[in-house]
Amino acid sequence: MQRTTSSPPVTDVTPKAPSSATSATAFAASPPAQHAVNVATVAFFFDLDGTLAPLAARPDAVKLPRDTARVLARLFERTNGAIAVVSGRAIDDIDGLLAPLRVPAAGLHGAEIRHAHGGLVRAEGHAADTESVAAMAAPLQALVAQHPGLLLENKGCALALHYRGAPELAGVARDTMRSLADLHADRFSLQPGKLVFELRPRNVSKGRAISTLLNEAPFAGRTPLFAGDDLTDEAGFADVNALGGITIKIGDGESCAHYRLPSPEALTAWLLTLHGDTSPAPPQPSQETDA
Repeated sequence: MQRTTSSPPVTDVTPKAPSSATSATAFAASPPAQHAVNVATVAFFFDLDGTLAPLAARPDAVKLPRDTARVLARLFERTNGAIAVVSGRAIDDIDGLLAPLRVPAAGLHGAEIRHAHGGLVRAEGHAADTESVAAMAAPLQALVAQHPGLLLENKGCALALHYRGAPELAGVARDTMRSLADLHADRFSLQPGKLVFELRPRNVSKGRAISTLLNEAPFAGRTPLFAGDDLTDEAGFADVNALGGITIKIGDGESCAHYRLPSPEALTAWLLTLHGDTSPAPPQPSQETDA
């Protein structure tokens, strides 16, 4: 199996991608070795939007497919609970999409973590971040009123400005969010994503959240596997790679993940193979092409 090769970051607002990033879109014919995805020894971590669930025009329109819900429930049972969702959404939103299944979760890019025992821990400074977000929201609400194609999502201690409904406003969205990030650089970072710019607490990341959960039952002692689709998932990929784990990029785009699948539907189909079900091709090592 080949691993991904190196290429540079995409834009000036994108955090530097690890040196093993690639934009390859072709897939090899052979699956990864079965022992590498042994349900008995792997801890599963999943992003939500664009990974478990297809993206939608608005965050509140995202739905978890029924087949995906079923396969997650089976995986939760077979791993004795060693699966978690690691998302930019708040944990309450994660629960709403996965209901009735309730799993350990890291929300808001790791600013809040619900452990396997049910305890919820929020990052230091959460209250102050929430107050700052409320202040930053005012100019963004004015911007959205001026440009109805933009959508502001207030997550409590983070803000997301979506321009999926008006891609031509990417520059306006970027410059506005960058200005706010510069004004609040002591506590917030600018996080680009798929047709979105987000202001999130500075000292959190999906990679740190995964590492935290790996220190406790039922995740401890297992090989981590993380699947994600966006720039927000690269920190998780990098940390899981450093731990000798398995990383799967969903869709196209530069990534330091070792494997790729083309869509959330393909991820669900691959997860079914872990239960002995027949499905389309599992994640394949990326290969760079000139096509």
